[in-house]
Order: sequence, then structure tokens, then C-alpha cells
Amino acid sequence: MKRFVCLFVLWLIVLSWIGGCGGKGGGGDKEPNNSIEEAGEITLDESFPIKINPTGDVDWFKVGLSEQGYLKVQAGESPEELNLEVAFALYKEWEGEKEERIRGWNRLPDALFVPKGGTYYFAVKDDYDDASSGKAIQIKANFLKEFDPFEPNDKPEEAKLVEAGSIVRPAVYPTGDVDWLKIKLDKQGYLVLKSNNVPEAIIPEASYFLFDEWSDPKVKEIKSWGKFPDACVISDSGEYLIKLHDDYDDAESETPYDLKIEFLSEMDENEPNDVFANAKSINRGDTIKLAIFPLKDRDYYKIRTADNQNLKFLAKGFSDDIVPEIKLMIVNENNPNELKEASAWKRLPADFEVEANKEYFVLVHDDYDDAGSPEVFQLIIE
Repeated sequence: MKRFVCLFVLWLIVLSWIGGCGGKGGGGDKEPNNSIEEAGEITLDESFPIKINPTGDVDWFKVGLSEQGYLKVQAGESPEELNLEVAFALYKEWEGEKEERIRGWNRLPDALFVPKGGTYYFAVKDDYDDASSGKAIQIKANFLKEFDPFEPNDKPEEAKLVEAGSIVRPAVYPTGDVDWLKIKLDKQGYLVLKSNNVPEAIIPEASYFLFDEWSDPKVKEIKSWGKFPDACVISDSGEYLIKLHDDYDDAESETPYDLKIEFLSEMDENEPNDVFANAKSINRGDTIKLAIFPLKDRDYYKIRTADNQNLKFLAKGFSDDIVPEIKLMIVNENNPNELKEASAWKRLPADFEVEANKEYFVLVHDDYDDAGSPEVFQLIIE
């Protein structure tokens, strides 16, 4: 009888141990796993239970991956009091600090870009470490094979070379993903980006940089973020970088979108004249050809008056997309590096009172700086 009781107790202990391992899928809520050294090994595509209990509990897991791609971690229904987050790390066995964080805390579901095969670790916890629950939550980890042919390109030095006239298919994944592209241009003009088949969750943007391997830093921003379609002024030949992301870095999609990269040769013979130091000289009776392109383009000209007869400007042939405006400015006598207004903005045609023997700067733009067109139009000075 005593032997039977001992066997029965042993059988109960075995059943309890099996249940504690979480059954299907390795790496279940088998405590202690509160540190990266104690991480439980899991099986991809198989769910396993965890419990965030007591308050402040953190559960670590690990998985072996064989190639570049994405490790995605998601959770089933969880108690209302918990808001689960996940972070990813590598284990440094021979270093004092064992944990090398490679992606910080984000709400589940979340994913990690995996640049190469190896063992990767992740931890799950409540977002503010101020809640707990005795209820089990199902966690699952999946591996997604690489679907972006340009990855890895999260850094300027990893930028992938593209050509004008090409269509590439970047993907914004995971959340916060940034992609760098590189293009070599041999003359002045405009780099134009257009998008198509963009996933609903994504609003892609681009910024532009000039690359110079001899400078520090090696990249210099020449145009900040713009939504597509977008264009950037290219003032000279060189190597340029394009930085892509989602507008608020708060969305992701496993579906790539189409990005068309074009180059337009310079159509405005007076460019570059976006700053008054580069203003082109004009005279009464001239007819100049110009374009307000790209978005927010501003063109400066300068004219010296021989008398106090009014200056009149007329325009014809401009695109319906823009509403050209013009105003006069003069050099600030207190600071020769600045201009001050000599008139208010006026839509064309425009008439201005001027003084004799004085140099005026003429500034032309679209009325709200919210439109541009590569179509050249004529500006007549009378």
C-alpha cells in the first residue's frame, strides 16, 4: 500500500511538471525565466502560455533562426489589466553585460529584423510593470522570410544603389523601419519620386542627402521630409542618398509598395536662384522663362531702377497647378546678409512703386507654397 501511494504521488508530480511546461510548443511559462540567461527555448509557429505574475514579472525566450528575415511575436487574448510589450536582444556569453538590446520595448504584435542566422532572444512583460494576472496568455513567434530585396539598408552606409527611371519595391517593416537608397547623378536637375500600390496603413515620406565620403558627417541633408509625389533640387553632379520611412513611424506592412525614381533635367535656365545671393539680374523690357518647381520653390531676381517709374510684371503660360505671386525686397541696411520687404505679395499681373537708382530683389513663388509644376512660363518686366 505504501508503495502504491508513493507511485501515485510521483505520477501527480510528473503531470504537474508537464502542465507547467505549457504542453505544445517549447518555452512555456516555465519559471524562472526572468533573465536572458534563463530564457526558455521555443518552437516557431507553435503557441505557448505565459503568465505575467507577480507584478514586474519579465519572461525571456529564445529561438534559433537560419537566415535573414523577420522574427514576429504576437499574443492571443490577454487580461484587460495587462498591456503586453516585447523587446529583442542577443546573448553575449563571454561579456560582463550578457544582454545586447537590438530592439526596444514595443506593444505586441511586434517584429525584429534579423540580418543573419543565429539565436535571438525576446522578453515579454506588462508595459509599465504595474500589473499582473494569474491568467495564462498564448504567445506565438513566427519567422517571415525576407521580402525587401534592399535590406539591410537601415543606415546610410548600407544604402543600395538605384538608377533613374527604375521602379523599386521597398517595404516599411517592422514599425519604425527606415530604408536608405543611393543614386549617382551627373548634372543639375530634379530627383522625382512617385509611389503606387501603397498599403493602406502606410504614408511613405522621403528626405534627401548629399553624400561625401571625405566629410564628417558623410551625409548632409539637402531637403527634409516630403510626401509622394515629391521632388528634390539637384544643383550639381554627385552621389545622393534617399531616406524612406512611414510619416510617423507608427505603422508597418509586410507588403512592399512601388516607388518610381525619375530624374528631370533642369528646365529653368535661371536656376539655382533659391537664395538672394544667387539672384539673376533682369532689366525692364526683359522676358524671362522660369518654372516654380519643385514644391516650395522660390526664385530670386534683381533689378536696378534708373527712374521712379512703376515696375510692372506680367506672366503667361503658367500651369493651372500654380498661382504665381511676386514681391519686392531690398537689402537690410543694418545687415547686408538679409533682405527686408519693400512691398507686399501681389498676384500677377502686379504693379509696384519704386525709387530711382535703387536695387530691388524680385521674389517669385506659388501663393501658398503648396504647388509646383515643371512647366516653364514667361515673366515679362515692363
